[in-house]
Amino acid sequence: MEDLGIRFDGLVAHLRRELPHKLDHVVFADADPEKTADTIGAFKYRNAGQVCVSPTRFIVQENVYEKLRDGFAERAALPVGCVHPLPKGLDPVTAALAEPAACCLSGLEMFRMPPGATVVVMGGGIMGLLTLALARRRGAARLILSDPLEERREIARKLGARVVVDPTRESLPERVMALTSGQGAEVVCEAVGKPELVAEAFTMVRPTGVLQLVGVNPKGSRPPIDLFDLHFREVRIHGAYGRGTAFRRALALLPRLGVKRLIGAKFPLARIEEAFAHAAAGRGAKTVITPGA
Repeated sequence: MEDLGIRFDGLVAHLRRELPHKLDHVVFADADPEKTADTIGAFKYRNAGQVCVSPTRFIVQENVYEKLRDGFAERAALPVGCVHPLPKGLDPVTAALAEPAACCLSGLEMFRMPPGATVVVMGGGIMGLLTLALARRRGAARLILSDPLEERREIARKLGARVVVDPTRESLPERVMALTSGQGAEVVCEAVGKPELVAEAFTMVRPTGVLQLVGVNPKGSRPPIDLFDLHFREVRIHGAYGRGTAFRRALALLPRLGVKRLIGAKFPLARIEEAFAHAAAGRGAKTVITPGA
């Protein structure tokens, strides 16, 4: 892809492992700034920026940074309808949670939350914790979260989880069945993206309940469930791709969700390596880099 002004090599593969979620673009010093700006500008706003190949970060070598910045700025004009004012009481750092919150909300809006529902969330990363907070807002009566990290379980408690489980110390399905008199939960959300956890989540859904796929499983994964059991128990399975039309509604909800505590740490751009190390260590739920700080 040299002719597009972008070079990929082993360094990019390494960075891709270190910077999860959406695709990251790395621009080296020998890149053509104009061609690069044309290319990444198109990727950035593909399908309104909601697809996972739409980059959220650009890693740029210093001596080409200013030319790329200026070139990209000329290509980044947005229709006024794509610009959302921040609601009163929402600071810019917490507002950065709007995109993942919208993805979680889009999934939860695919079904009506049953009255008095027990909701199980597997995984206390940013997507799991936002799903937990939004499920509570949408009427869940009892929230259960499973995560091996104590820090994340404590955040879940503060967000309203009545029960938190360390899956390395006890069986989550057994705990859920004990709490629901053997019936299972009305809603189970798998927020990690592992087929084996999807299989475990399916066992905890009560008849006519919902299995919500929040985590993204590897491409090529096959449903790890008994299809007869799916039919017999009338379980509904949902998976939301991107934020759909939920962005504006999620942004409006953020000031009322109490999710500011999800920001585990803030780092200036000069400490970017430290920020990535902090995130890779699984500390907190969300690590934020503030370029202007």
